[in-house]
Amino acid sequence: MRVLIICVLFISLGLCISCDLGLGIHEPTELEKLPPLTTTGENTFGCLVNGEAFVVTNTSQQVAIFQQGQLQFGGNIDKDDLDEGLSILIGDPIETNKTYIYAMEPSFFMRYYLRTSASNCRYEVEDTYKGSITFTKIDRTNLIISGTFEFSTVTAGCDTVKITDGRFDMQYIP
Repeated sequence: MRVLIICVLFISLGLCISCDLGLGIHEPTELEKLPPLTTTGENTFGCLVNGEAFVVTNTSQQVAIFQQGQLQFGGNIDKDDLDEGLSILIGDPIETNKTYIYAMEPSFFMRYYLRTSASNCRYEVEDTYKGSITFTKIDRTNLIISGTFEFSTVTAGCDTVKITDGRFDMQYIP
């Protein structure tokens, strides 16, 4: 009996130590659910929407087009009970490592929409009240755009939306 108690104590101690060392199960934070910040055309797109991860994992739900001097890109999630998406449009000239501030750039627009069984909210260009985008890579030879973004928008009858920690690394269509 004494041997059994000692074994149980050692096993319990071992479990406690493994938890303290981080060997237990780790639930990722919302920020950890976002794709990594890359610049190699990985076709990733994600951000936090009011603190909740929004990650477009299906490349058929992503778009990046650079035509007639304008870059339009974004993504959406379409499920049975949810349709959510956002898009960004910015005109040339665009440069790497320069932060573009919404409302200071005449050709910089952001949109967001959310449709659930309980609501249908569309945040149009004129509903955006602040935002920024920074391109970390613009490769016009290999057709890659990468960077970070954030913006805030509000529309009547819907919650204010704060988009933070946005990141993208996409191949674009010329």
